[in-house]
Amino acid sequence: MSIKFRKTPVVAALALAAASPFSHAQLMLEEIIVTAQKRAESLQDVPISVSAMQGEKIAEAGINSMSQIADYIPNLHIAEAPVNTNIYMRGMGSGNNQAFEQSVGMYIDGIYMGRGRQYRSPFMDIERVEVLRGPQGTLFGKNTVAGAVNILTASPDLDEPFEGNISASAESNSGYQVEGVLSGALTENFALRGAFKYRESDGWADNSFLNEDEPNTDETVWRLTGVWQITDDLDANFKYSQAEYNRDGVGSGSWRYLDSDQRAAEVPNASDFANTAYLVTDVYYPDFANKIKDDFDIFKDNGYGPDGKTRGIGKNVESSDNDIDNFSMTLNYYMGEYTITSVTGYSEYNYVDGADVDWLPLQFVHRDDDQDFDQWSQEIRITSPTGGFFEYIGGAYYEQSNLSFNRRVTIDSDFGGLFSDLTGAPSLLWVLTSGAYSAAQIARNHKYDLDSDSWAVFGQGTFNLADDWRLTLGLRYTEETKDVRSTQILSDDITGLNVSSDNFFLGFIQNTEFNTYAYDYDEDRDTDKWLPSVNLQWDFSDDSMFYASFSQGFKSGGFTSADDGQPGGLQQGEFNPAYDPNLPSDEFEFDDEDADAFEIGGKHTLLDGAMTLNWAAFYTSYSDLQISIFKGLGFTVTNADADVSGLEVDALWQATEGLRLGLNAAYLDAEWKNYEQAPCTAIQLDNDPLCGVAGGFTDNDQSNETTTFAPEYSGSLFFDYSYMLGNGMEIFAGGEANYSDDFSSAGDKDPIDDTESFTKINLRIGLRGAGENWEIMAYGRNITDENVYSISFDTPVLAGSHSAQFDEGAVYGVRAGYRF
Repeated sequence: MSIKFRKTPVVAALALAAASPFSHAQLMLEEIIVTAQKRAESLQDVPISVSAMQGEKIAEAGINSMSQIADYIPNLHIAEAPVNTNIYMRGMGSGNNQAFEQSVGMYIDGIYMGRGRQYRSPFMDIERVEVLRGPQGTLFGKNTVAGAVNILTASPDLDEPFEGNISASAESNSGYQVEGVLSGALTENFALRGAFKYRESDGWADNSFLNEDEPNTDETVWRLTGVWQITDDLDANFKYSQAEYNRDGVGSGSWRYLDSDQRAAEVPNASDFANTAYLVTDVYYPDFANKIKDDFDIFKDNGYGPDGKTRGIGKNVESSDNDIDNFSMTLNYYMGEYTITSVTGYSEYNYVDGADVDWLPLQFVHRDDDQDFDQWSQEIRITSPTGGFFEYIGGAYYEQSNLSFNRRVTIDSDFGGLFSDLTGAPSLLWVLTSGAYSAAQIARNHKYDLDSDSWAVFGQGTFNLADDWRLTLGLRYTEETKDVRSTQILSDDITGLNVSSDNFFLGFIQNTEFNTYAYDYDEDRDTDKWLPSVNLQWDFSDDSMFYASFSQGFKSGGFTSADDGQPGGLQQGEFNPAYDPNLPSDEFEFDDEDADAFEIGGKHTLLDGAMTLNWAAFYTSYSDLQISIFKGLGFTVTNADADVSGLEVDALWQATEGLRLGLNAAYLDAEWKNYEQAPCTAIQLDNDPLCGVAGGFTDNDQSNETTTFAPEYSGSLFFDYSYMLGNGMEIFAGGEANYSDDFSSAGDKDPIDDTESFTKINLRIGLRGAGENWEIMAYGRNITDENVYSISFDTPVLAGSHSAQFDEGAVYGVRAGYRF
């Protein structure tokens, strides 16, 4: 008896394409090698949704950071904000809380980088970036519930002679960049590679209050890489890099400011602090709304006060100084056909930020952060040979880290002297207390220290059931311990802003107006998790593969780093001097985040190797998502559920010898489930100050609503072209059109904060010398000057007004490079 299967439309179409009568033998795409499964494999053989970008493309496109590379990868969103970095994949990510580790794990040369600030590291001398979508729990471990970004930097080759390159570019906004590489073998078994980069820019936003362009940035980064063939069976690769990234000002400002009539209609119950800030702005800056109406226009003092010259609040003006150090060492020991690999990593950073968080031309609310992080990790794994019935990877992992920071949030109730000049009273606090409290500035000082230890064992094995069927099973077990000490004092300019004060009025105002308290918490938690995965792969032909998979992921819980929030036993905004400062509320600790993911997909090589077509359809159910939200009078952390489904397609076609075309596209449906206590909009809070929390009479149920940073459609259409001239020189050109549908960036789902759909277009054209030893290129990024709000939000305290972080506008430049 014979059994016949009817081909599905997809299978039939692929068979037709593979049998095309046209000859494409002379047109072949280069094979892309990735390490998404911790083996070197062809991208077309890896049964997961992966997008890869080669270092050459990154350099040509002028990509300088992870936030820029996200424009090219559908379903990936990375945007720097004044305080935090938002990283989302398939509509899932971590919010605005510095205690959160990321839902999208980043790995640089095999070393885990779990903090959002590490995504700001400048790009330099990159070999390849791999974006792995969906949970990657088995091989990559915790904190990859949404996906992983695997970055590999370039290494020297023992077989190459000494060579190098240097390039320089000049571009809009007084920007310029210089970078270079020197690489080669010093002996027959030892090679070094050194790389450096310096870049600076005056910024794309016009701050007319200070008569400055912002953000003014400069970055310096260098890396030393060594490769040592110790014996025939043992080799080593070590890397050390150091980066400095400094920014003055920020591409962020108010874009909606309510006039008096709008305030009366929308927020008639605004607080005394909000009404006073509005009044002072109206009197001293009556043209404020007009000064922020045009694209890329901001009007804020950045902490310099009314004269725009003298810092009058906080420790640092609007700025960010970052120092990042990374070290990795990879050892490979070959035992016949087996390989034992040791990956040792150390990473640390320090940053000092000043942030003008009222987004106004007023000396009003300011935030300062001084954060340190260090991490040591060790992984050992064994890799079996391939080609037999059973092949596997197994190993163990250990990680130890410490996160500590000091933060101060300062409020000036005299608005840098403008309030007293306007009213004759020394400060708003003096007025509110009928002269009983003479402080002008008050502050909260928060110290946070978190120690984390985790270990894991893991294994993944593939059964080659037949020539065309493979079954892969994986399992990882993880344990983690976290210990935290979180303390906060309240202070004023009477006793000193760094000195604790027990003034009655200070406590009353901080408690009732800002939900801020003095406390001293000392807590710990333990967690453990089993993470299984199953993947079935079918080779339909030599050039076509289908797969189906199930996997689980998790992100460990922890303790919020928010400095506002009431201690245990209190309602939000309650004043009770007898509260226990050592008793945290239930919201201080947040739970583990879990994901169950299902995916089917296919990878197909067509037209005799001239085209690849890869696709993946997915469904993921998330439980206890860690979310930082603004509720009532301050930030809090909660857990919610969500369901995510969608489709991703990557296509690449070598159309002619000199023309390559590509399309990456995605459809996404991401919705909250069981999210009744979502944050409320400013208008809702004006009507009910306790909206969504205990004691309130309204809420903002977002169940079945779209999640944040989740455009329904996104895609990138690109081309690369080259043409050889008769004298051996080459003309080359390239470009991309990167599209994103509209999406919500605000946790309260206020439609006024939605980011509209946009398309960013990049173009470049250049000339390369015979022998490829020199090149010149002209380029443009975002040439249509799209003004994109990467995130929009309620202006703090100023109920009803809104501010945003702007993406970079149009940039034009030229670059010259020389190889030797």
